[in-house]
Amino acid sequence: MGTYTIQYVPVGALRPSEYNPRKISKEAFAHLKESITRFNMVDPIIANAAPERHNVVIGGHMRLKAAGDLGHEVIPVVYVNIPDIEREKELNLRLHKNTGEFDLELLKSLDLDLLLDVGFDKSELSDLWSDILKTKADAFDVEEELAKIKKPKTKLGDLIELGPHRLLCGDSTKPETLTRLLGSEKAAMIYSDPIYNIKLDYNRGIGGKASYGGTVNDCMPDEEYAAFLKKSMEVALAVTEDSAHVFYWSDQTYIWLVQSLYRELGITNKRVCLWLKNGQNPTPSVAFSKCYEPCTYGVRGKPYINRKITKLNEVMNGDMTTGNSLLQESLDHIDVWMVNRLPGKAYQHSTSKPPTLHEKAMRRCTKPGDIVLDSFSGSGSTIIAGEQLKRRVYAVEIEPIFCDLTIRRYEQLTGVAAKVVRSDEEA
Repeated sequence: MGTYTIQYVPVGALRPSEYNPRKISKEAFAHLKESITRFNMVDPIIANAAPERHNVVIGGHMRLKAAGDLGHEVIPVVYVNIPDIEREKELNLRLHKNTGEFDLELLKSLDLDLLLDVGFDKSELSDLWSDILKTKADAFDVEEELAKIKKPKTKLGDLIELGPHRLLCGDSTKPETLTRLLGSEKAAMIYSDPIYNIKLDYNRGIGGKASYGGTVNDCMPDEEYAAFLKKSMEVALAVTEDSAHVFYWSDQTYIWLVQSLYRELGITNKRVCLWLKNGQNPTPSVAFSKCYEPCTYGVRGKPYINRKITKLNEVMNGDMTTGNSLLQESLDHIDVWMVNRLPGKAYQHSTSKPPTLHEKAMRRCTKPGDIVLDSFSGSGSTIIAGEQLKRRVYAVEIEPIFCDLTIRRYEQLTGVAAKVVRSDEEA
């Protein structure tokens, strides 16, 4: 173990780090200045000695500020040589983990694995971030980007790493697909949006003029559709924690089927959550127009629930209301989800979901770092939501073109390049 020497350094020579998430209240800062006034600087500043980070403060930002306010010209400093800025950040967090408060906006910008490694746990981060981690729609034009993909680069069997997320191009009703996707890990929540079996031509797009080369069969007999859904649930449950939340989207006409399958598979039915969209689908031959999509919610065991979400704190999209402020807020934990649908060109079929919709289930039912399993990824909006909420989304999509689309979408949002592992390579 090395020895460290205290040096006295001019206050003006030290540089506060640009990432430091520590903050202090006015009252606590006043107490700190009083302590320094009475006892002087008995706790040295920790600063970096590495040439490219020389004099950057790692520990003691508030003491440095207090000393400056009090007119100190020099202060005691202990230098450590840490050229790697990521290790510098780690030491900063470890020095402050058990003392003081954090600036949550700066804290959320740090790597999640680093935060967990230095001693934060997922529940603690969920509590800290429950009011500041939000999703917003990404500026991604699905139709435009699909038109650019003449021949998909993704092949069946490809495993794609998108930062902390994973996407596997394959059949989510096959056990080996999800086993490869999850490895030894387990999902905390199943959140799936399978085909609705309502005779939609997903291959043609929302305008009916596209041609994506898709193979989705959205016109099955009820018995075949039931077997399809059941198989997807069975293989998903096999890679999920014993206590988990389960969400399955469907058409209104198949709520009964999803609920029946839940009971058969040991999932306790809890709610049917209704996505109330800003629009309707008029059908002249039916008395009432369709304006919602249902998501059947159930649980296995006793999974985690974020109990901090208990107040009116979510402002909905403005054009969903009449201007009454009470109508612009909704409880995060009610079973009516009032979220605007995507603009006409931003979705590839009539059941596409915006990232902001997925926030409802993710924030309420998972913690930062948890795995959300999406067996029918489509254009990747669940991954986009997970990225913004610091959840890890492990997804499956059978159509290579939509895997390509998801890669483009993620890279456009984050600037992080995807890593593709072919099926014949080690994952």
